[in-house]
Amino acid sequence: MVKNEYGKIKKMLICPPENLCIDEPINVIAARHNQSGEVNIERAKEEHEEFSFCLRENGIQVIKPKTYKRFSYQINVRDLGVTTAKGIILGRLLKPERWGEHRPVEEIFLEKKVPVFHKMDRGIFEGGDFMFLDENTALVGIGARTDWLGFKVLETLLYDAGIDLVPVDFPAEYLHLDMICNVIAEKVVLVCPEALPVSLFQLLRQKKFAFIEVEREEVFQHACNLLNIGEEKIISHPGAERVNELLKSLGMELFVLPLHEVRKSGGGPRCMSFPIERN
Repeated sequence: MVKNEYGKIKKMLICPPENLCIDEPINVIAARHNQSGEVNIERAKEEHEEFSFCLRENGIQVIKPKTYKRFSYQINVRDLGVTTAKGIILGRLLKPERWGEHRPVEEIFLEKKVPVFHKMDRGIFEGGDFMFLDENTALVGIGARTDWLGFKVLETLLYDAGIDLVPVDFPAEYLHLDMICNVIAEKVVLVCPEALPVSLFQLLRQKKFAFIEVEREEVFQHACNLLNIGEEKIISHPGAERVNELLKSLGMELFVLPLHEVRKSGGGPRCMSFPIERN
């Protein structure tokens, strides 16, 4: 079960970048900021292993699916869906080159006895567009990768889960909601003001959130796409230098990992993680 973005993570799905390829980047603007030639696969695998080691050192059980050459973006497991109070909901990926990424994940879930509540067969929904605000409210981004039908299917699935889903429209260039909005700690949210609607800020103020503003240029360095693993510990990277300092000033413990090559995939630590169990 997962019901927030900051509780202690107990079990996590991650996937090594064995076949990462950016010939057709999933986010052209982000690729332009993070790409300098081809991906160094060996270095990317080393970076991902550092990420995996950091998770394990902090008491998190890590599980990994098989990798397949045809799936260039398997590293971004967050997009596969979301874990809720009712169980795991596997979404539907938009891009044809990513169709089928669910299969090796379903295999490892079956092997590890991780139950799946539902696999969507209508609409489009990717997990990077889902963000818990608290245990009773979650945001669902309606942008490049999640459509209104996907939102309505998700809303129907969770109608009796005691959680209100709030749709958030944003420009398609930002790809996923977690590129521009991230509940990084209890009542603390990273936000890119120019990318988000006024109505969201009204809701955040109503719920008494403190804001850490992320500038547009920082968004495409994945400065918003960080991961809270619980106990006020955050996995970050050097591309979020200014945000890192602000988080430290709030008393957070940061693990700043050298994730240069893996960020060429179009995501940061949050995109690279799929929490299965979280307090």
